[in-house]
Amino acid sequence: MTNQETIEKLNDALNRLIDAYEILQQKHDEANEKINDLIAKNRDLEFKLTDVNTTIDTRENKMDGMLNKIHKLLSSSKPETQEKSSEFKVEFNDSINTNGSILDIKLDDDRVEHKQDEKTSKIDLGRMESLLNGLNK
Repeated sequence: MTNQETIEKLNDALNRLIDAYEILQQKHDEANEKINDLIAKNRDLEFKLTDVNTTIDTRENKMDGMLNKIHKLLSSSKPETQEKSSEFKVEFNDSINTNGSILDIKLDDDRVEHKQDEKTSKIDLGRMESLLNGLNK
């Protein structure tokens, strides 16, 4: 081989190396662009996730607040409803009245202290069953 042939072969090899390097550099740049795009998308998704978590936490706090208020209202109104219900006198009559209703209920609001005896506080299951059976007919 002569010097001229050696120089041409080295020149061809160098040109192939430069072409391969350019191709690798282009692929590297494309990969870096994809990585940057993915990082940007990841940041957007993390921001959206943070926003959703904040929204969920806010809603949970509002719901907890509302449930606590409802619980307080119900727990504070229980004694009142028990007191009010004890002020009403309820009478059940088995007979059918003139309007054709099976159950006749009378409510007397006499606003007098109502003392419950053990007899009146117990439920007469037999009577309740007969009343309910009368409603089914």
